[in-house]
Amino acid sequence: MIKENKLLLHITVVVAALSVGLCNVQPPVVNPSVLTQSKSLGECQACKLFIDSFKNGLERTARGKYEGGDAAWEEEKLKKSYKRSEMRLIDIQESICKESKHSVQCHHMAEKAEEFIEEWWSQNPDESEDLYTYICIEKMQVCCPKFHYGKDCTPCPGDHEKLCSGNGKCRGDGTRKGNGTCLCDAGYTGVNCDQCASGYYLAYKDDSKMLCSLCHKSCMGGCRQGTQKDCVACKPGFIFDSDEGCLDINECDEPNKCTKDQFCLNSIGSFACMNCDKSCNGCHGDGPDMCRKCAKGYSKKGEFCIADREDEDQSEKLTTTRYMTYVGLLIATGILLPKSTSLGSLVGAMVLSYIVGAEYYCMINGHTGLVNLKDFDLIQLFRT
Repeated sequence: MIKENKLLLHITVVVAALSVGLCNVQPPVVNPSVLTQSKSLGECQACKLFIDSFKNGLERTARGKYEGGDAAWEEEKLKKSYKRSEMRLIDIQESICKESKHSVQCHHMAEKAEEFIEEWWSQNPDESEDLYTYICIEKMQVCCPKFHYGKDCTPCPGDHEKLCSGNGKCRGDGTRKGNGTCLCDAGYTGVNCDQCASGYYLAYKDDSKMLCSLCHKSCMGGCRQGTQKDCVACKPGFIFDSDEGCLDINECDEPNKCTKDQFCLNSIGSFACMNCDKSCNGCHGDGPDMCRKCAKGYSKKGEFCIADREDEDQSEKLTTTRYMTYVGLLIATGILLPKSTSLGSLVGAMVLSYIVGAEYYCMINGHTGLVNLKDFDLIQLFRT
């Protein structure tokens, strides 16, 4: 009975330990970018992606996966046997879509196309033939030939050599979607993209082509040509001048355009209010040298507003460095003196002269020194 109780106790402890351990196991962190595609692809685009990846696999495995034989004929035999083997197809499929950022959609299309790829492979085709047409257009029917659109692959209307006047493309071109109407390029409009859009002007036209160019950025409502003098009207932020056309308004000339802790920065057709430097109490530009007044805790040093504490800290650092230099020189003199009295005395005199000179320089420039040298007659000091 006691043994049974001990056994039951051991089992209970083990189960409890496992429960605690398992509860503390954290789930693996999954990178959301792996599951989320950067952009959704249509079926035709996904099929093109799959075909491109498959062609890359064909090129990668073109030389074969063998070590070669003892003779040229044996090597050629191995190459031919691998070229159309099931092994090569598996090698290609194992790496399919891995290089694409749309790998999920590519793999989905590869699964759909698996039956047709195997059928194509068994026919021992020429690898240079158009696999895209065979898979995406004929078998899977997710794409159309060029200049065709819609579920029945209807030809795009108009001259296929110059669709949409050469200034656009047929909606749904090459896919099983769209309605065949013109999707005009930027700057063009109209059923056949044969007119300039708003904000553009006709810069060139002949029997074969036309060119629409963008109006000047100061124009509103169109223009005759491309300069600021050719505007139909001026955009906000510009004013019309009879000689110059649409001129930029300098909004910063207006008083109190920004708050007292900001300065006005003009731009073409607009302006912006920018914060003054933290050292400024009002400013007329960016930086500590553009302050109208210095902010609290800052003082004017030349053209700049410098933090008071910063100036004090700098002075303290220089003073500390100076004193440490003196100490180092005196220690060096003390080490040298017992070894050579004459040389040590000479060096000591030079060190003393340096210290006195440095302190005198600091004194006349308003810095505190070890002693106030004004209380001493320096000439008499050196005579002694």
